[in-house]
Amino acid sequence: MIYCEDLNKNLEICVASKSEKSDNLVKWYHIIGSANLHEREEYQKKTELLLLDTLFQHFPEMEIENLTGESPDFIINYKGKQIGIEVSEIINHFELKKKESYINHIFRTVEKVLTEYKSLYAIYHLNIDYTQEDFYQQPEQLIKEISSAITNNKKTKLVKHIRRTPHQKGVLLFLEYQLSLFDELHSDKILEVIEKKNTKYPLYNSKTKECWLVLVSNMHNIASRYSYIHAKEELKKVKSPFTKILHLENLYSQMMVIK
Repeated sequence: MIYCEDLNKNLEICVASKSEKSDNLVKWYHIIGSANLHEREEYQKKTELLLLDTLFQHFPEMEIENLTGESPDFIINYKGKQIGIEVSEIINHFELKKKESYINHIFRTVEKVLTEYKSLYAIYHLNIDYTQEDFYQQPEQLIKEISSAITNNKKTKLVKHIRRTPHQKGVLLFLEYQLSLFDELHSDKILEVIEKKNTKYPLYNSKTKECWLVLVSNMHNIASRYSYIHAKEELKKVKSPFTKILHLENLYSQMMVIK
């Protein structure tokens, strides 16, 4: 099942952050939507575009020339130079990926219910105990409980805390980021993705003379979150034909240059 509501949510949070490229991001997003792509291909291209939001904040001069191509994912113009961009999300917690899809589906359902009430328009970061077994067994009850917690601004059995920030265009729900000193992203996971992309490099550099590999930890998602990178020094030893390799995290818009 493809939940396009998740993409719309991610676009709105990018715009709400008021990054310098948010207008272009919206424009590019809708160009992909009008390109008559297959549903799954459109979803993939929009996902890849939104993963690059932090990149555009660090390189505001970038303009995308090809939004719907393949291998590389995008061709951009940067200071008069054509550069291929291959983007990949770093999944840190594979076991949480399916659970996250379930949570996102619940959140999008609650958003539709609450968007009828303009007084509730805001971005809500919810600290939810998703480790309880009944969390995944009674979706209808969970929808009611989250809706009640937001409407009454009160904790419930599953909703432990609510953080609200202003937003004029509706109701957006996110899981609150919970910092854990033990939530590591091992450098091996990053190196595995780089090695996999290295083997496909001849496909990426055939259209441009320069190609960048952009790796993203999408910190708004529990499957991608991390608190620190273990054995980061190992990344300095990486060998790759890519001209640049960057690692982005989109919670604080930080960028690490690997190569």
